[in-house]
Amino acid sequence: MKKLQLKGGSLSGTYLCTPDNGKLFVRKEVSVSINREYGYQRWYSQLKRIQRYSVLFPNLFPNIIQYGIVDDIAFFDMEYFEDSITVSDYLLMASNTSQVDNLLTKLLVELQKLYALKIPSTSLSVDLYIYEEIEQKINACKDNKRFQEFSKDGTTIFNGIKVPLLEFEIDKYRSIFKNAYKSPFETFTHGNLTLENILFQPKNERIIFIDPYEENVIDSPLADYSQLLQSSNSKYEIVNSTPFEISENVVNIKLPNTNLLDYFNLQLIDFLKNQYNSDDFKVIQLLEISQYARMLPFKMAIDEEKMLLFYALGSYLFYNLESAFKKICP
Repeated sequence: MKKLQLKGGSLSGTYLCTPDNGKLFVRKEVSVSINREYGYQRWYSQLKRIQRYSVLFPNLFPNIIQYGIVDDIAFFDMEYFEDSITVSDYLLMASNTSQVDNLLTKLLVELQKLYALKIPSTSLSVDLYIYEEIEQKINACKDNKRFQEFSKDGTTIFNGIKVPLLEFEIDKYRSIFKNAYKSPFETFTHGNLTLENILFQPKNERIIFIDPYEENVIDSPLADYSQLLQSSNSKYEIVNSTPFEISENVVNIKLPNTNLLDYFNLQLIDFLKNQYNSDDFKVIQLLEISQYARMLPFKMAIDEEKMLLFYALGSYLFYNLESAFKKICP
């Protein structure tokens, strides 16, 4: 069997597999002994969510073919979709706004299938979310020497603007979040809904969701939409592939022009502001910021410089958001 490594995965590997006889399939592998908390456990949550969702939401998620372990490598195999492209890549190659409008319309329609069932929840979940997905993720990096050096004075200078690091703003973050989170219901969600985790087949205009994620604490559509904004508004995939410089606590990155991605972002924000009230939209923005804290231990394990970049970016986003709130409510 031939294996071609694909993009994606932090502590796992994703491969397009060509068997000696049979159909192409995608295999996702992970060590069961190295970085279990951020590797195997996340891989396992993806496996279980895909298994359930492929039945609950037919044609929206890939089917699992088989899963098991060879030596210390766990794997699951899933169907391969020919002529598909990630939405992240599609928006960079699209030629006009009508293509973007059509894509966004179809994406939003498919997402409503996940969000149809409402599950009662509680606003107290905010405390657990912040503890587990922000504070614990930052704490997991504190023994790292590069992280210690970068954060020793509690600030970063991101593209020339000095901002407090998120750890030192957590009480403000918590206060804003708790005051705004007034719609504590949950649903089925994707859980890792960046644009690189959505496939699109332009010929038949089909949307396919890949790499869902189980450990979300708050399974709200607001969280899913925040991850779309992570891709379109703060441009996660673009940031992740753009050269940058870090010296001490100073971060500089110049992003390329992404006109149709910017258009997608404006249309998405317009939809969200029409769909949700101002408090809900504020929660979406806060959750977008939290995505950059959630990924820190994963980045620490594979690329320390990216860990610092995303910590600085998340801190910068909160600084801008809080500044905007102060202007509205001085």
